Amino acid sequence: MVTPALRTAPLGFTDGQLETLKWLALGSMVTDHIGRHLLGMPNESVPFLAGRIAFPLFALVLGLNLARQGDRPARSSRTALRLAAWGLVAVLPSIWARGDPQVVNVLVTLALGAGLCWAVDSPAAVPLRMLACIAMAIASWWCEFGVGGAFLVVAVYLYATRPDPGVALVALLLLFATGLLNQRYAGGPALWATVVAWPIAAAVHELPLSMPRWQLLFYAIYPLHLAAIGALKAWG
Repeated sequence: MVTPALRTAPLGFTDGQLETLKWLALGSMVTDHIGRHLLGMPNESVPFLAGRIAFPLFALVLGLNLARQGDRPARSSRTALRLAAWGLVAVLPSIWARGDPQVVNVLVTLALGAGLCWAVDSPAAVPLRMLACIAMAIASWWCEFGVGGAFLVVAVYLYATRPDPGVALVALLLLFATGLLNQRYAGGPALWATVVAWPIAAAVHELPLSMPRWQLLFYAIYPLHLAAIGALKAWG
């Protein structure tokens, strides 16, 4: 466990605020999974709508953390590998809980987003970085939240490292695109439940929050809660 001080992260967020947003996203996601996959609640239910804030908050927190000062390409590559590893661990629990092997879980989407952040500032040759971006964009088609989800991470990263109104507009459009994807499953309320994630983040930005950082626990909860849901469904 690491106890962060109230240090300033990109865009004026503190460590405690980002940790709060990360755990808020995780809690909303777990609530959604329990509601839909264990209790059989419909997509229009409150747990599903509450879960729509999870991915935009994950993308925001990841993009901002990767944009911190220091060796950003190295940080992005380490994070991408870590997320991909935990995403692979979660593949079977995810299929067990959902009964749907057609898309790869959200940890891999976030890993691809981190990989795209690596490509932005890596000292590697431009052709290699371009090929990596193309490969990651193609791979994201088979992940939760798709291409828009992976690129939402890098849009946040770009705005945090190169503040520009055009980049901000792209990030907002990608957020809206994520909402439109959710709208396919639960109508207009799912769209607005997605978009409201960032106003929630803006509200948290104004609070003097401090929270310990349990990185391993955070990663482990994802496959563990899916495995628990799958087991309860099998034994129920």
